[in-house]
Amino acid sequence: MKADGHVTTTAGDLVRQFSHYSDVALGQPVVVTRNGRPRNVLLSVEEYERLKKRDQQAFIAADTPEHFLADIEMLAAGNSN
Repeated sequence: MKADGHVTTTAGDLVRQFSHYSDVALGQPVVVTRNGRPRNVLLSVEEYERLKKRDQQAFIAADTPEHFLADIEMLAAGNSN
């Protein structure tokens, strides 16, 4: 079943037709359900790597570089110069 840019299948159907869904996942995510609820997503390696790289580009507030903090404080104070 196709919906919202992904394909949905049951865990049982995935097992029976793994080769098919493995090929489908090269082009779009495959949501795997169990007991009618989404449980896992099958993705291509390229999509997985893209998501991993994107996560690595983010940083937590405590790791914000000092020069960014100074700019943020200046903007918060109303000084854009």
